[in-house]
Amino acid sequence: MDELSWEEWQSLCEMMNGYIKTQVLSTACDLGVFDAIERGATVASLSKQLEIAEHGCRVLLLGLKQLKLVSEREDGALVNAPLTRRCLLRGSAQSMVPFVHLNDKIQHRACLHFTRALREGRNAGLDEFPGDTPTLYGRMAVDPALERLFHEGMGAYTRLSPRMMAVKEFGDVSTLLDLGGGDGTNAVRLCERYPSLKVKLVDLPSVIEKARANIAAHGLADRVTCEAVDMFADPWPNGCDGVIFSHVLEIFSPDRIRFLYQKARTYLEPGGHLFVWSLMCDDDEAGGLQSVKSSLYFVTVASGEGMAYPVRNHVQWLNEAGFDTIEQYDARAIDHCALVAR
Repeated sequence: MDELSWEEWQSLCEMMNGYIKTQVLSTACDLGVFDAIERGATVASLSKQLEIAEHGCRVLLLGLKQLKLVSEREDGALVNAPLTRRCLLRGSAQSMVPFVHLNDKIQHRACLHFTRALREGRNAGLDEFPGDTPTLYGRMAVDPALERLFHEGMGAYTRLSPRMMAVKEFGDVSTLLDLGGGDGTNAVRLCERYPSLKVKLVDLPSVIEKARANIAAHGLADRVTCEAVDMFADPWPNGCDGVIFSHVLEIFSPDRIRFLYQKARTYLEPGGHLFVWSLMCDDDEAGGLQSVKSSLYFVTVASGEGMAYPVRNHVQWLNEAGFDTIEQYDARAIDHCALVAR
């Protein structure tokens, strides 16, 4: 048998050991390492600030330097990388720290049960979280801390998805129905970009109060209304000429997505717009990494179904529902696509 090439060995090691990157990043965010470094620190002073042993601090910094998130100057001062300053300080405008917490404490934790989920044909990772409802979202509804962690993380993730905002057809809509609108992050960003736009945000009862508080904090209570609605079982609020699903549909099975597309088609008047902003995998279903990760999460814990479906599936389902014009805005660099159907 031929020996492994250096490249093959490196590739195999990356697959086997990639979780270490996640762990190093998560621990650094838990401890507030990057904020401490930003205030000024050496290895010795950082261990004291964090109240951890200097040896453990060296091990953590070994990982952070390998990730190129932190460097050390000749005088011993630790320095955050530009990306760290932009996205990993707790108070930065583009902070992804809440999503790092979501990734570690919900997604990564649950996806350790992927093998069981496949063998048992259910979202076995849900066993990590107390409750008896069949989805993560149901269990979050009775666990305020878990739900807050989730929505803060998704809010951070959504804020760094700028390409959706560039979809020009938003300018053709006067009132947008934001289905599964979460804490209102999308509604805020859209209203800030399109000054004449109004939004009706709907989500489950446990989420709506968070959305109302977020909307009010941004001074948009006169343009964004929030209502507790089950998007499958309840009628949708009237008076909207646009509907948006943002990071919602990929959670569900094809049959449930077809149902929602048909419901949207029945709801919208002629000329109305349906917007879809979703994780989507490559057409050959061979990647990318974000679509793979999210699909594992959906199957293992979120709902037990769903995946980052390819664009062709969504186009087929939209056509079946009666939408005859579909524009595509590709964002493959981040495993996303925006679709606009009329």
